[in-house]
Amino acid sequence: MDGTLLDENYSYSEALPALNVLREKNIPIIFCSAKTRTEQEVIREEMRIHHPFIAEDGSAIYIPAGYFGKRVGEVVNGYEVVVLGVRFGEIQKEIERLKKKYKIRGYYDMSDEEVARITGLSLEGAKRAKQREFSETIVEADEEALEELKEKFNVVIGGRFIHIFGKGADKGKAVRILTDMYRESSKEVTTIGIGNSYNDEPMLRAVDIPAIVKNPDGKWADVKIENIYKAEGIGPRGWAEVVKKFVLNAGE
Repeated sequence: MDGTLLDENYSYSEALPALNVLREKNIPIIFCSAKTRTEQEVIREEMRIHHPFIAEDGSAIYIPAGYFGKRVGEVVNGYEVVVLGVRFGEIQKEIERLKKKYKIRGYYDMSDEEVARITGLSLEGAKRAKQREFSETIVEADEEALEELKEKFNVVIGGRFIHIFGKGADKGKAVRILTDMYRESSKEVTTIGIGNSYNDEPMLRAVDIPAIVKNPDGKWADVKIENIYKAEGIGPRGWAEVVKKFVLNAGE
């Protein structure tokens, strides 16, 4: 989402016309992000999207209850949830152990104000970003601490921060599971994945049509995937370009 559907200011205005057409055609828009459930819920509501979504780097798939006509996961707060990762408490317990030996600091150690300041999020947005269920975001850490974390968890270095989540979790794995659910309920399904970072590579490898958008520096991420479509647009403009090419103009 960040850097793809959302720009540096968390705006998606350049993608709005394409979003509107997808909604009109009832084509599912699936968020697959490091963002938390509560962060995605706000954006989903704003965009009027009511399809399944994947949170915290593939740690959990949230499916609106009854969406596929049969129960496919644990029912929690109106969702059927398929959990692939580990609970936040398990990750935080290991981080607290490492703090006794190394420098390591994450969202859990910071106030809402601090998270807002370093991310550019609003105070409410920062509060939602801290409501992690299956992962932690590390803002600074000794290399030794990260090496020890890698023994138990996935450690993914993002653009600015480091994401810690369960080894069983993976954006690509979550996409494949959700795609199989769609294919069981529909005769034909074609999946398109749009990203902007090498962190999106597992997701892009799991879709039929992978695409990346340019980053604000005007460059594409160095993603090693054959036949990947490289959009000319940056962020949401590139996102809309991909949708127009492969969905709206697909029959032309």
